[in-house]
Order: sequence, then structure tokens, then C-alpha cells
Amino acid sequence: MPVILVTTIITFGYNNFTRHKDIVIKQQQEHLLTMAKSISRSLDVFINYKSTSLSLLSKDQAIIRILKNKEIREDDNEYEEVLKIFFQRYNDEIENLKLFTTEGELIYQYPLEGEIGVMDDFIINNLLDNKETFITKEYLSKDHQYSIDILQPIVDNNKVIGILLNTINLNKVYEKLIYPIKPGKMGYAMAKNTLGFIVMHPVIEEVGIESLKIRKERYPEFDWRELEELSRKQVEEGEGYFIYNSKWWQDTGKKLAKKINAYTTFEKGDISWIISVQMDYKEIEGPIRGTLIDVSLISLIIIISFGGIFYIIFKINKEKKELEVETRYLKELNKAREELIKSEARLKHSQKLETIGTLTTGIAHEFNNLLSPILGYSEILLQDIDGNNTNMYEDILEINKSALKAREIIERILAFSREGNMVSKFEELEVGNIINESIKLIKPILPHNIDIIIDLNNEGIIIGDSTELQQVLINLYTNSYQAMKNKGGILEISTYKKYINGKFSTELELPGGDYLVIQVRDTGIGMDEETLVHIFEYFFTTKITGEGTGLGLAVVSGIIEKHKGKIIVESQLNLGTSVKIYLPIIGIKHLSNS
Repeated sequence: MPVILVTTIITFGYNNFTRHKDIVIKQQQEHLLTMAKSISRSLDVFINYKSTSLSLLSKDQAIIRILKNKEIREDDNEYEEVLKIFFQRYNDEIENLKLFTTEGELIYQYPLEGEIGVMDDFIINNLLDNKETFITKEYLSKDHQYSIDILQPIVDNNKVIGILLNTINLNKVYEKLIYPIKPGKMGYAMAKNTLGFIVMHPVIEEVGIESLKIRKERYPEFDWRELEELSRKQVEEGEGYFIYNSKWWQDTGKKLAKKINAYTTFEKGDISWIISVQMDYKEIEGPIRGTLIDVSLISLIIIISFGGIFYIIFKINKEKKELEVETRYLKELNKAREELIKSEARLKHSQKLETIGTLTTGIAHEFNNLLSPILGYSEILLQDIDGNNTNMYEDILEINKSALKAREIIERILAFSREGNMVSKFEELEVGNIINESIKLIKPILPHNIDIIIDLNNEGIIIGDSTELQQVLINLYTNSYQAMKNKGGILEISTYKKYINGKFSTELELPGGDYLVIQVRDTGIGMDEETLVHIFEYFFTTKITGEGTGLGLAVVSGIIEKHKGKIIVESQLNLGTSVKIYLPIIGIKHLSNS
């Protein structure tokens, strides 16, 4: 029997570990890809901002006046002061600022020292023809330093009369925009061009080298086919993620490290870069393994406890005296077990809200498997025991009822956190039912100083995923609860129909038609306008460390957008917060008069 129990635990534990490890790794890959996309968007915003600033500078009258004059007077140096002030304002990223004629003749540069350089005829002709800002491909301006040039034509009366050239130091750009992003302890973000040369990297000495080639030369003893495959996918596919073995730049050991890499493509002007974010695989696998050990130990304790119960039941059948003693023991043990189940249920519920049900499904299935023999054996005993033996029959019946109750609780958990929750299951839904179910889940954790007011209009039928909508509501309830937990208050949940007139609502950014509005309102501490602007951003949170991840409302917004709806948040400090969710109605539920 002990061998069977240990084997069962190991089998369940390994399957659970493998299944949930794959889920968490997939989620982390998506998270790293989000980071890479965020870096790409930041670079795009940065270059657009620099281009706009240079465009505004090109309209300065002092610069236009000096270019229109055929001869430059020594006393007319106002344009020099203008260029100098512009450089000093943006010198955190600017390498230099130059002013050219349309023939490529340098009029002025700041700082004054440095190479004068020659402007390419092709670039000059491009600017003369298109009269638009031009961004050059990256080039090595110094050892281990790439730069890009932003060229702005100076136009007067629809004619190009000069050219401004702004050189951007990419090492400074990396330090300002990309370096602060830290995916794990070992991880970092970088950029390289499509030829494989590193453009931006946390280690300056790595900039300008061909990453794959250098690694092969430094460590010829290793197999680099996985890194070659990653480089191929980055160039050909443009966006995705990959697990591979490689070396950390700061690692001097003799082994390869397993990494997770997510990548996307950044293109602007003549620029074409691969934005890559990588982190150590062990940083994800380690916590999952620890959770597996904890779950396995708890399962072992429960299995041993239930084994002891059955052994006692069978001993009771032999001696009547022992029956009375063992019955009292079973009642005490059963009471302790019920308290343990309730405690574990509260813990599981809390973990479900915090980790979006990643591990709940697997654990629930394992407990279902453990309850099946309890129900089976107890039902057999109920059939075999003589009806006159009332005490034993009632005790076994009590065990059977407790096991059935445990199974109902597990089925409730599975209904909310079923397997496959990564894929949306859209169907016709009555929102009132979803709200009622979500309220049942949140009520047990609400303190007595918070009252709930419910006002539902259940006539609207929508298309949606019930689990995802419950996730949205639970998240909003939790935020309201945390806003009122100290002083108490009122949590109001209501629904009503709203008709949007016209083909499209500019205010709500929604097509015209009937919508069901779900409103969650509280009388908590509220938010100021500055906080309200950032609430849907990833990783933004107002909670102290350990209480929030900054992912809740960002995920909620994504779910509502997937349902082709809209979420609106209004809040005032010390007055409370109101959240309105607009979901399109596909039909009306008509109530029967009979």
C-alpha cells in the first residue's frame, strides 16, 4: 500500500508539474514579447519626438534668414545661438547638430569640435525631392558606438533652402529607454540589425560585434545550432519567442545556460532592427518546482489521513467496544479535517484571484481523484452494514455526505477555473447569471462593514466567455473591497440598457446599437486624475509591494476589448470609484406571463 501511494503521488506530481510549467512558460514568453513590443513603441515615439523637434527648429526665422542671405555677415550670429540652445536642451542623446546648404556645404556645427563630414548626394537629392524628414541607417560613429542621423529639410516658400542634421548617440538612447527594463536577475534587452551586428547592449564592449560569429570564435567547443535557428527566426519571422541554449555575456563558466527569448522588429526610415528580450529559464522553472513539492506533501498528508480513517472503520466492524472509542476519534478527526478543508479552500480562492487560476485546475482534479475512492468505499459500506446498526450507519453516512460536499466545492472551482482557460469560449449569455455567480465567490471574503447593493436588468443577451467576464467582475470587486476595507462602505452592482445613436460613438469609440452596461460602484478612497490616466497600463499599481502586480486592470481592459466592448472608469478622491462596462446586446430575453 505505501508503495502504491508514493507511486500515485509521484505520477500526479510529475504530470501536474509538466502541465503547469508549460502554461507558466507560455505566459512568460507572452510577457517578454510584450516587453519587446513596448521597447519598439518607445523607440518609435522617441524618434518621432526628435524628428518633430528638429522640424520645429527648421522653422526658426534666424536660421531661414541666414540661409536666404548669399553672404553670411560676421555680426549675424543669432542662428548660432539658436542651434546651441537646441543642442544643450537635448544633449542627453544628441551627438552633434549641423546646418548645411542644399549643396552640402557645412555652415555651422555644434559642438564646434569633431569631424565635419560630407553629406551624401543621394540624401541631398532625396530631401530636395520629398521635402520630408529622413532617418538614416545606423552606422559606427566610434568604437562600440552606433549613431543615426535625422535630417530635416529647411523649407521656405515651398523650396528647400538648407538642411539640418541631428546625430543621435544610440548608447545614450539605450541607457535612457531600454536599460531600465529588467526581465529577471540575469535578463536584459538588446537591439541588433538584420545582419546580426549588435546595435544596443548593456555591455558597451558588445556593441558593434557580430553576436553569433563572436560566440563561435570565443567558444568553439559548444553547439551553436539553436542560436543559429533563433537568428534565422528573428530575421524571417520578425516576431515571436524561442527557448534555446547559449552563454550569458557575464558568465565565464563552461556550460551553456537555458534561455527564453522574445523578439520583435523595429523599422523606421532606413532602420531595421530586431528588439530582443531574454531571461534565464531557471528563474521561471524554480518557483514552479517549489509549488509542486508543497502540493505533493499536502497530498501525501491527506492520503495518509484518509488511509487511517478507513483502517479504523474496518476495525470497528470486529469489536463493538472499539466501535465506540473509534467513533469518537473519527468525529474529532473529521472535525479537524473539515477545518483543514475550509482553510485550504480559502487559501485556494486567494491564490486563484492572484494568479488567475493557473494552478487551481490541476489541484482540483487531484482532489477529485482522491475523493472518488472515499465515495465509492463509503457507498459500499452503507450497502453492506446491517440496518439495525444505526450508529455505524450514521457515521459512515456522515463521511459520505462530507465527501459529496467536498466534490461539489471542487466542481464549483472547476466551473470557474476550467482547463483550457487560455482559449476564449464565446456563447450566448445572460449577464445577470454571471454577476450572481461572481457575487457568490466574493461574498465570503467581504468584511461586515461593506454592504452590497444589487440592481440587475436581465433582459439583455450578449455573446461572451463567462469565465473571462467573471474574472473581470472579481477583479473589480477586489479593487473596490481594497478601497473600502479600512473604513467600510457600499459596493453597488447594477445593469441597464443603453442605446448608442448613429453608426459610431466618438465619445465611447463604439458602433451604434443596443448595449448592456454593467456598473460596479464603491464609496472607497477613490483616485486622483493623475492616477486615473495610468490605471490601464501594464505593471502600474498604487498598492504597496506584495499586494498587487499592476496587471489586473490591464488584463480587464484586454478582455472587454476582446468582447467588442468598452470600459469607462470615473473616480474622485475620498468619494469613490465607478466602473462602467459596455457590452453589445445581440437579443432581448422576453419574460413569459404564464
